[in-house]
Amino acid sequence: MPGSPTMNRWLSRIIPRETLLDRGALHPFTLMMLLLITISQVIIYVLEFSHFPMGRMLALDFSNPQIQQLFFVLTHYAPVSETVGGNGFEGLHFLASLLLFSACAFSLLTCGPLVEAYLGTRKTFACFLFTTAAHALMASALPQHVAFGMLGFATFLLTFAVLNTFENRDDKQEAENDLRVALLLMCFALAALFAAFLGHASYHSLLPAVAVGPAAALAAFVANRRMQMRAVHRQGAGQVGKLYFVEEVDLLTKEEIQTRMDRLLEKISSGGIGSLSGDERRFLSKASGRLKTQEQDKG
Repeated sequence: MPGSPTMNRWLSRIIPRETLLDRGALHPFTLMMLLLITISQVIIYVLEFSHFPMGRMLALDFSNPQIQQLFFVLTHYAPVSETVGGNGFEGLHFLASLLLFSACAFSLLTCGPLVEAYLGTRKTFACFLFTTAAHALMASALPQHVAFGMLGFATFLLTFAVLNTFENRDDKQEAENDLRVALLLMCFALAALFAAFLGHASYHSLLPAVAVGPAAALAAFVANRRMQMRAVHRQGAGQVGKLYFVEEVDLLTKEEIQTRMDRLLEKISSGGIGSLSGDERRFLSKASGRLKTQEQDKG
């Protein structure tokens, strides 16, 4: 088929050719969530087709809260069935559900591993909890008091991946970044179209999701950078994004270290230890330890 090799190369850049076990070992949270929403979606479709309102049972309804509603992120089928034997499986809602699920699943597949590798599994899970809780709280302020789906976390992953790509400044990732931006815009479009044209009021809860995700991603990205900078400032070395910082004493010769130490000691003798800044105190401590180590090695 013409053009298929090009398409395969493009897809191989977007979705790395890793085995499922390899990806699961490196990014367990991403794989777990992808499997959970996929299995849940199949079960929900089967039960809704049988006129059992599984979508409504899992959707978070603040007017009638129940324990199973804590798993509202697992359902991407709008809670349209009023009772057992009610509306059941409907073609238009099936199409909307399929589009919503596809956007969330593809976001997990393409951006989840990148974000989890950058933040780590624990921080990624914390971001998932924060984004999900914020989505639920914002949805509770709407007249319908209903929330469903993982669109909030999906837009979080897409936005965070785009920010990470901008930080790397890698031209080879332009195709991936274009896809992420397009998918993010599609999420916004789907939320707006569903809320405007589909009859059920629960679709309005998707609007808070697309608002929460990017805001949480920006906050998480900035907070993580500040934590990295604080660690570098405290330890004197470390990594911030793709930049590596080393201790200043590692970049100086022994004579330069000794000269600066002499100046700092003169400053202490004239103004006391309080006259030194925090950076000067840290340098003096590191430099003293470094010189002692060198003397011991010589001895």
